[in-house]
Amino acid sequence: MIADNPIFSGGLGLMVFGGAVAVLRRGVKVAASTAQRRLLISLEIPSKDRAHPWFLHWMAAQSRAQSMRERGLLGKPKKEGLVDFLGLRDRSGEQRHGSSLKGGVDNPLMIASSGSLVSPVRILSHELSVETNYTPHASASKSNDEERGKASFSLVPGPGTHWFRYRGVWMRLTRERDGKMVDLTTGAPWETVTLTTLFAYAHLFPQMLDEARQLALASTEGKTVIYTSWGPEWRPFGQPRRTRELGSVVLGRGKKEAIVGDVKRFLERDRWYAERGIPYRRGYLLHGAPGSGKSSFITALAGHLDFNICLLNLSERGLTDDKLNHLLSNAPDRSILLLEDVDAAFLGRQQAAEDGYQASVTFSGLLNALDGVASGESRIIFMTTNHIEQLDPALIRPGRVDMIAELGDAEEEQVVELMMRFYRTTMREMALKRLELPHAAIEAAKPLITQAAEATDHASTEIAYKSLEAVAGLREAVEQTDAQLSQLANELGRIVAAEAQQRRAALGLGPDGRPLAASAQPASQSSPDATGASSTTDLQRALRPAPAASGGVSMAELQGLFIRFPDDPQAAAKAFVGENAWRRTPAGP
Repeated sequence: MIADNPIFSGGLGLMVFGGAVAVLRRGVKVAASTAQRRLLISLEIPSKDRAHPWFLHWMAAQSRAQSMRERGLLGKPKKEGLVDFLGLRDRSGEQRHGSSLKGGVDNPLMIASSGSLVSPVRILSHELSVETNYTPHASASKSNDEERGKASFSLVPGPGTHWFRYRGVWMRLTRERDGKMVDLTTGAPWETVTLTTLFAYAHLFPQMLDEARQLALASTEGKTVIYTSWGPEWRPFGQPRRTRELGSVVLGRGKKEAIVGDVKRFLERDRWYAERGIPYRRGYLLHGAPGSGKSSFITALAGHLDFNICLLNLSERGLTDDKLNHLLSNAPDRSILLLEDVDAAFLGRQQAAEDGYQASVTFSGLLNALDGVASGESRIIFMTTNHIEQLDPALIRPGRVDMIAELGDAEEEQVVELMMRFYRTTMREMALKRLELPHAAIEAAKPLITQAAEATDHASTEIAYKSLEAVAGLREAVEQTDAQLSQLANELGRIVAAEAQQRRAALGLGPDGRPLAASAQPASQSSPDATGASSTTDLQRALRPAPAASGGVSMAELQGLFIRFPDDPQAAAKAFVGENAWRRTPAGP
C-alpha cells in the first residue's frame, strides 16, 4: 500500500509542512504590510519641494546642537525615564525657551525673533556626512592658517536610514539619492527624504516642518537673500547678505523719501487695489549715469523693508517669454524683482552675438509679462537703466512703470551729507580721545557719540547733544568737531560742483549735464509738414523722456575717495583737488 510506504508518507509530510511554512510566511508578510499601512504613516519630502532645504537646515542644526551638548556647551541633557525612551509619551504640547549657555556660545536651535527653541532631538545614525562651516578672518593679511579663519565640522545624517525621537515619539528618517539625476544649481544628486512614524502621531509632521521653516528663516533674519533664475524657478544665489542701512545711500533732495513712501503706501493698499479692480503690482524705473546709486538704493530699500531681491537677467541663455512670465508670476514672497540695464537687453536684439547666441526673450514678451492678461500680481518691480532716452515708450508707460526717478551725478548737498556720514563718528571719537578722560569714561561715552551721530534733524540732534552732557566737556568738543567737519564738507561740495561744471564743459554738455540746445535738430527738420502737423519722428522724440544728467562727479567716485582715507577727511579733500588738477594737466612732449 502507498500509505504504508515510509518514503511517500515522509515526502507528503514534508510537502505539507513546506506548504504550511509558505502560507505562514506569506501570512506574516501580509499581516506586516497591513499593520504597517494601518499603524504607520510616512511623509515624503522631495528635493524639489520648498520644505526640503528647510528640513536639511533643521537636521544640520540638530546635529550641531547634539555635538555641543556632548561637549557640555549647551548644558546637560534632561534625564528621561523608560516611558520617554520608548516613545510612549507625547510631548508635542511642551513649550521650550532659551536655556542657559556658556559665554560666547550661540544655540543653533534658537529662534532669535521669538526667543524660543525648536524641539531638540538626538539622531541615531551610523551613516554620516560632514558639513563644514568656515568663517574667514576679518583681516585678509593673516598668513597663518589658524588666523585665516575658523572652521567647524558637523556630522549630519547621510544617505541611509536613521532614527530619532521628536517630542518623545520615535521616527525613522530615510535619505535616498538618485545618482542619475543632478541638481544643476548645487551639483548634488536629487534626493528624497522620507519620515515614518506611528499613525497616531501624524500631527507631528506639520509641527516639525513648521519648526524647520522658522529655524531656516531665522538664519536669514536681518539679512538679504539674493535670488537668481535657474530654469523656471528661483534659487538663492550665494549666502544671505548683511542688510545695508537705508541711510547709507545718499540721494538728491527728497528722492529717497519719495520712493520709500510710495513703496510703503503700495504695500498698505492691497485691499484698495482689489476693491477697484486694479492689478496689485507696481513698477519703478531708476535711471542715471553709472555710479549714481541705483543698485545700492534698491539693495538698501530691500533691507529696510525686510524684503529679498530677485535678480533677473533678460539676456540669460535659455530664458524664453514663457519662462519670463512664469518667473515674474512666481517670485518668492516679500521680494523685489530687479531688472538691471533694461536698455541693453534689447538694444541690438536683431543682431546675434559674436558666438552666434541671441537672447530668446522678445520685447513683446517682456511687455506681456509686465502687465499682460497672464501676468502675476502682488509684486514690486524695479528696473534700472543708464540711458532712459533709448527705452521704448511702450515699456515705461503708466501701468508698467508707475514711478520714474532720476539718480544723477553728485549734487552739492549730497556731497555734504555723504562726507558727514562717513566721518562724523570717527571725528567725534578722535575728539573724545583728546579730552584725556579715564578709560572707563571713554567707553561709557562711545554709545552716546554713536547715538548722536544717528540724529537726522535739528530736534533729534539737540536731544543727542544734551545726552553728551553726561561727560564733562564732551558736548563742547563734539559741537566744535561737527562744526569743523561741516565747514570742510561744504567746501568740498563747492569744489565738486565746480569740478562737475568743468567736466561737462569739456564734454560739450550744458551746466545741468544734458546736451546743449545747439545739438538739437535744425528748425528745417522739425518744421510742420504740409498738413500743419509735426512729423512722426518729432512726435516720438517729444514723448521720450530726457536723458539723465551726466558728465559730473558720481557718488561712487566720492565713496571710493572716502574709503581710501577712512580717518582723514582733509586728506580726502586734498586728494580730490590734486588728482583732478593732475588729470587736466596737458601731457608733456
